[in-house]
Amino acid sequence: MEKNSPYDIELPAVISFSGGRTSGYLLRHILDAKGGQPDNLAICFQNTGLEHHETYEFVHKCEENWGINIVWLEYCLDEDNKHATKVVNYDTASRKGEPFTALIHKKQYLPNPVARICTANLKVRTAWRYLKSLPGFEDGWINCIGLRADEPRRVLRLKADSKLEEPLFPLYHAGVTREDVDAWWEEQPFNLTLPMGGNAAGNCVGCFLKSAPKLESLMRQMPEYFEWWREAEKIPLNSKGGAGGTFRIDRPSYEEIHRLTKTQKLLFDPNADDDTIPCFCTD
Repeated sequence: MEKNSPYDIELPAVISFSGGRTSGYLLRHILDAKGGQPDNLAICFQNTGLEHHETYEFVHKCEENWGINIVWLEYCLDEDNKHATKVVNYDTASRKGEPFTALIHKKQYLPNPVARICTANLKVRTAWRYLKSLPGFEDGWINCIGLRADEPRRVLRLKADSKLEEPLFPLYHAGVTREDVDAWWEEQPFNLTLPMGGNAAGNCVGCFLKSAPKLESLMRQMPEYFEWWREAEKIPLNSKGGAGGTFRIDRPSYEEIHRLTKTQKLLFDPNADDDTIPCFCTD
């Protein structure tokens, strides 16, 4: 590894592993720079319970093939109904959106493009609560985030959730692009094999921040992954600033989109398949 490599990070640190190719690339390069996984390098995967099956398989392959400790974390509520974090693993991790459901019942409204409580609570603060409990992390840590050089606006907009953490973007500083990441993974003995190619089904499969054409395409090909989203919009809530029982008010509900897909007609312009609001869960 070259001297002053952006991957030779200061410790203690955490690698926020989303279960995607980009964060996997970041993880492997930091491990190589450090000669393995030091005791004060935490690798955390925060599970929402709504990832594609292949994402869970990919995370498990990384920990098995690379001989590392990936800590699987989930948002939950404690006995006093307060925000909490629990440690799970590949076998015990939620697969039916349980962490997300718990958050909705706690907040009493659905996340939406303005109040994006899901990333903040299910990902960022879930990791933060865990890290504060680790020996050596009491005074703070470096938070390594997998944003690339071709995502400069996301890098500039992302701020620390806690005064204890300092965000760091090694891929951005190394000049790594999506093309670099994809080419590297093609040379590896295993890879993330999401359906439809690319990362369309990455992160939460039915994320409301994905474009309407992308969601329509996903729903047509894997409707079983949208059952939770359809049911979530039916949860009785005392709305406190939510989107009126829907994740978005600027397009049909998940139930309505599902119903309309049965007509076999395209609902949205496939040429407009661009996520207009970036999700900070990263890939």
